[in-house]
Amino acid sequence: MKKLKIAGYQGDGSVHTRSVKFFINKVSNYFNISFDQDITEKGKKAASLIEMTMNNEIQISYLWSSYYEKYIPEIKLLDLPFYFKNKNEVKSLINNDLQAYVSIELIKKNNLKLLGFWDNGSRHISTNNNIIKNQKSCENLKIRTTPSPLHIDVFNKLGFISTPLDVRDFKIALKNDDIDAQENPLTNYWNFGVQHKQKYLTLSSHLFGFCLFVMNNTFFNGLSNHEKKLLTKASEDTTAYQYELAEEDDKKLIDLIKKENVQIYELTQHEKEELLDKVKHFHDEFFTEYPNMKF
Repeated sequence: MKKLKIAGYQGDGSVHTRSVKFFINKVSNYFNISFDQDITEKGKKAASLIEMTMNNEIQISYLWSSYYEKYIPEIKLLDLPFYFKNKNEVKSLINNDLQAYVSIELIKKNNLKLLGFWDNGSRHISTNNNIIKNQKSCENLKIRTTPSPLHIDVFNKLGFISTPLDVRDFKIALKNDDIDAQENPLTNYWNFGVQHKQKYLTLSSHLFGFCLFVMNNTFFNGLSNHEKKLLTKASEDTTAYQYELAEEDDKKLIDLIKKENVQIYELTQHEKEELLDKVKHFHDEFFTEYPNMKF
């Protein structure tokens, strides 16, 4: 049997880890599979998953789309703050337009085959200081962002002090109380243990995140037709399973988080619009640079 190395960056409770295990179960009779569940526990950056997969050091990985910005800058569309009204609007965009575009770009530029877009959750803001309701409540709070230049600029514009950290370094900063705030989906807020450090959670839904589930394209092309069909079907089934799992996770996590004495506040539409006004120029700049992404 051919060897198939898979790697990720999250623990047992993660919807992504559970989805990878679902995928493995689908194909384990046909491949000799190893799964490095969380490479950050071994000191590696989550972002390194991209090059590890491109170089065929591993064959399959998942990672939040924001980490792909330097490879496919157009994918910043998914990171425009307060741009999408809800997650279903983003899913429709992915299914109708974006998935085909990204799939072509990944093969052409990065030797990666797109197996699916995974739901990475509605992103919310937490702090160790106060609830976020407006720009004033953001001021001078040191917030962990991803290394994305767009994320850094957006949160600086909102009044935060952006502190870009890979997942590996974010976990360390959280443990050492080096940050005042962070933004993540509920699943990460819970599974990274943020609820123990930051007791003020604002449901802002400023972004609706998605991960890219990818495979090394050279490896895929070297498979038999039967193996290709098997992996493609398993990927489709896993993506459907992952979507269901992510929805279930979000619903149950609110209650679990409340039990940890976390104050939860949901932004009103008016408050969202006020924050949008501060960052709307990022939308305009993006579509000026990438007019073809106005689907």
